[in-house]
Amino acid sequence: MDRFSLQSKVAIITGASKGIGRALALGFAEAGASVVVSSRTLETCAAVVAEIEQRGGNALAVACDVGDLTTHAALIDATMARYGRLDVLVNNAGVLKPHFTLRVSPAELDLLIAVNLKGPLFLSIAAVPHLAADGGGAIVNIGALGASQPMEGIGAYCAVKAAMANWSNTMGREWAAQGVRVNVLVPGTIATDMILPVDEAKRQTFIDDMGKQNVFGRIGEPEDLVGAAIYLASDASKFMTSRSVFVDGGMLR
Repeated sequence: MDRFSLQSKVAIITGASKGIGRALALGFAEAGASVVVSSRTLETCAAVVAEIEQRGGNALAVACDVGDLTTHAALIDATMARYGRLDVLVNNAGVLKPHFTLRVSPAELDLLIAVNLKGPLFLSIAAVPHLAADGGGAIVNIGALGASQPMEGIGAYCAVKAAMANWSNTMGREWAAQGVRVNVLVPGTIATDMILPVDEAKRQTFIDDMGKQNVFGRIGEPEDLVGAAIYLASDASKFMTSRSVFVDGGMLR
């Protein structure tokens, strides 16, 4: 249906060189969007752009460290120089830093806040004038189940993600008059390098144990999030803002 199409739209996706971001970049391009693939390393972004172009899509690689606020302007400027517009911003880049509370260091907490809260906040602020310029646009912030269901061992991550979810609600209310919608896509346990143990035996045990915590009996794949992300980015959700969409396999009780 046309309302789910991203044809002629331009989307920036951060953290798009692997995992969830890569899946969203490929999915958005398939839905018709021109995709700005962004992460800290230009070479890994270029590899995703090559995949998109091989499939007949249009994409641009731009290096940006979301936690470094001085890099945001270059990302926006490169997008406008290439495409002349911006319709969608997906704030996907993030860091985890798992530790029990007694082991959390000030430096690690600062990093979590810089990448998972300040980064998406100020990149969104920079994007708003461009999103509003052509009649409105969408911001999709990738959240975390731990924002609603705190989890031992990743308390700092959960707390920062909860703050971002709360602020996303406020952004949506403040920017609605400009036609800019802000929603949060909340994944469950998704098979990405950020959460999977490096050791093969521990990895399989983790996959099995986490899969038992949702109604499907498996952990999710990055591709499982694509449909919901397209919905939030497209005109299909044009009457929706300041809300969270959970794609967690029924894990949250």
